[in-house]
Amino acid sequence: MAEKSMMGELLIEEGLLTKEQLEQALEAQKKMGGRLGYHLIRLGFINVSRLSQFLVEYMGLIPFNVSESAESLEAIDLIPSSLARFYNVVPIEKKKNVLTVALADLDNPKLIPALEEYTGLKIDPLICPRESIVQALEKFYGFQKDPSIHFFEGSDNLFILSSRDMHIRSIHWSSLKPDSSSVDWLKASLVEAIRIGCRKIVIKPEEDSLRIAFQTGDILEDRFLLHQRKEEEMSALIEELSKLKERKKRAEMEGRFRLQVESRFLSVHVSKLQTLQGRRYRLTIYDEKILEKEWDKIKSGLSPLEIDSLEKALFDSKGVVIITGPMGPAVSSVYYALLELMKKKFKTPFSIEMNSLLKMTGVIQIELSKLEESSLSEQITLCLKDSADFVGVFPLKDRSSTELIFLSSTRNASLVVMHQESATAALRWLLRNGFKSPIRAGLLKGILWVVPVTKLCKNCQIPMESGGLKIQMFTRQGCDKCLSMDSLPYKVFLEWFPLTGDFAPLDESEIEKTFEKSKLFLNSPPTIREKILDDAKNGEIDGSEVRRIVKI
Repeated sequence: MAEKSMMGELLIEEGLLTKEQLEQALEAQKKMGGRLGYHLIRLGFINVSRLSQFLVEYMGLIPFNVSESAESLEAIDLIPSSLARFYNVVPIEKKKNVLTVALADLDNPKLIPALEEYTGLKIDPLICPRESIVQALEKFYGFQKDPSIHFFEGSDNLFILSSRDMHIRSIHWSSLKPDSSSVDWLKASLVEAIRIGCRKIVIKPEEDSLRIAFQTGDILEDRFLLHQRKEEEMSALIEELSKLKERKKRAEMEGRFRLQVESRFLSVHVSKLQTLQGRRYRLTIYDEKILEKEWDKIKSGLSPLEIDSLEKALFDSKGVVIITGPMGPAVSSVYYALLELMKKKFKTPFSIEMNSLLKMTGVIQIELSKLEESSLSEQITLCLKDSADFVGVFPLKDRSSTELIFLSSTRNASLVVMHQESATAALRWLLRNGFKSPIRAGLLKGILWVVPVTKLCKNCQIPMESGGLKIQMFTRQGCDKCLSMDSLPYKVFLEWFPLTGDFAPLDESEIEKTFEKSKLFLNSPPTIREKILDDAKNGEIDGSEVRRIVKI
């Protein structure tokens, strides 16, 4: 009691506690037993993190490490995984009829009685920081022990939704309970999404819950509502599966894992965004069978002559085709759809990507973000040594790598992404960096310009100034539906500019003339600007973006 009184007096001296609060906590300790810190937190006099900081700074105590202390398997086995994860608790030690349990929350007054009823033991609560609890949960009730999850070094982790050979059955959401594991909830969500043909799942924390929403087309619909306590466990699971923990920390991170449904394999791209409410995850499911049809869907925005010219350029055994447009899912979708097309034509296709969003069979994918001390130029050189007949690059940024791509295109085909705002800007960049000769030699087969434009919301559209375009345009005001969406729906516009040595530009002043000739070569199909203005007139797309794009 002397040590406890000393701690209380020091807390008073530091202004973290009043004398009356200390007396109240000591009285509760006398009646109920347990640690003084537990009652200080339970009564709301101090929070966990501040008390932990005080014990380290003023009392010289080493922070309690749950993972190292909970070594008794007998104690661990007293509370099942689903219950431990749901309540964020870890059993530490059992002595006679007392079970010491580390926990992070005291907002549930029924927690201690529930644990005592379940175990038949008296619970001695030990309050610990949430991070320490999560680490211990991963260690003792870890995902590594689940037969549905397989971790691999150097390749994507695997999440098995169903497999007769491994006796793993798919899970239907109706069979789950609030305290079911996050593995089961994620599995059921993915099974349901695949069943109804939904490709996008959004997992987002709210003040009092964890919401799992499905996005189909322009509609984002809440599908499952979990207890807020599941957030830490769900986050740990998703980050383990997609290897987000291995990425450099920044506001938004991307990862990937694979799904198995019997003999069928799919790829899941994970995007993490840190918001004010917590960590939000967007899961996009890719199926290569669907990807095979993706190009047919995308190319519908081009004229028949544009499609024929573009596919001839892509299937040429030599030369470079450039995709240009802003960073984002629109350019990514076009690149992977064309990559799927290319792998049927070429024997040894390579794709060098900063972050691979989609794992593809039949393509040798090199992910630069996972390679230490290796540059894009070095990887292009290695592809040449490996006698690649096709090299894709996503994205191409610097002059030295561009020089190597043009060099390699004398022997193989290349498809590269450049994040320039327009086809004109991409060609101007090439000329300014000294690539007039390979362009004049016909190594640049053409440029595919990709422009995503946000669709207009019919619920909150308001008129806006047209900026001299002489058409009535509308923009989004921002309704509850728009604000609740993880990403706004958009329409993709394409324009293909074939380039040959016959009408390649000699300098920047000839760029516009070059593009005019290339469009005449295709019997003058509608331009991106014309297609965007037509949709704007019909009230299909957001006018605020239209004004910006038509000026490019």
